[in-house]
Amino acid sequence: MGGPLNLGFLTRKREPLPEIWRFGDADWPLVLTRRPGTRRITLRLCAVSDTLRIVAPPRTSLADIRRIVDQHSAALDTQARALPPRVAFADGATLPYLGQTLRIAQGSGLRNTWTETPKGPLLTVGGRPEHLPRRVRDALIRQAEATLKSAVDDAFARAEPFSPRPVATVRVGDTRGRWGSCASDGTLRFSWRIILAPPEVLHYLAAHEVAHLAEMNHSPRFWDVVAAIDPNAKSARAWLKRHGSGLHRVGPPLRGKGV
Repeated sequence: MGGPLNLGFLTRKREPLPEIWRFGDADWPLVLTRRPGTRRITLRLCAVSDTLRIVAPPRTSLADIRRIVDQHSAALDTQARALPPRVAFADGATLPYLGQTLRIAQGSGLRNTWTETPKGPLLTVGGRPEHLPRRVRDALIRQAEATLKSAVDDAFARAEPFSPRPVATVRVGDTRGRWGSCASDGTLRFSWRIILAPPEVLHYLAAHEVAHLAEMNHSPRFWDVVAAIDPNAKSARAWLKRHGSGLHRVGPPLRGKGV
């Protein structure tokens, strides 16, 4: 009786996918998700994380995935070039801020300072230069929190005829999927990035979430409440729908769980 059967000739070499793909003169790290129940490969350039997101069935070979990416490389390149350029948090950078242009400067001290100048607001960032991106983000979050709390108070006063439930608290974070949300306990959550939009858009978002304290739905009555709180809601909502994705191009890309 012979020895064990050698099936080595049946073994396929699994070539790994490149970790980085280049589209639109930029490098896009690959994030591959194998999802049960999925029947086809889908590709998406995520403008939030600056990654190439691939969702594939569990048994799809790496060779097939690579072939699909190669087939769609021209379309992906066009999509990448159409995205707004990413604005880095760096010394000398300018970024949108409540309808103005905010300038960033590295300072020599330890504290951040805000200054109104003829050219618009100036944020002078203290501390070590390598900490500047984090400190800019933290400063913008604090400004967004203060501005949104004031906008929520104003919207709540306007909503009084509709008997809204009380606001429990206002929280500001870096949400990916929604600009704002209203929980049943009265907690309102917002993306800090709304501070980068014109002020009327920020006030619309506050009005939208406060209206949920009176109508926890998106019924016609809910939109009537929104319009009563904010007469400019329709145009502000259209601006956010048209330009909102560009706000995610400000600052470092978000890479991590949930992006």
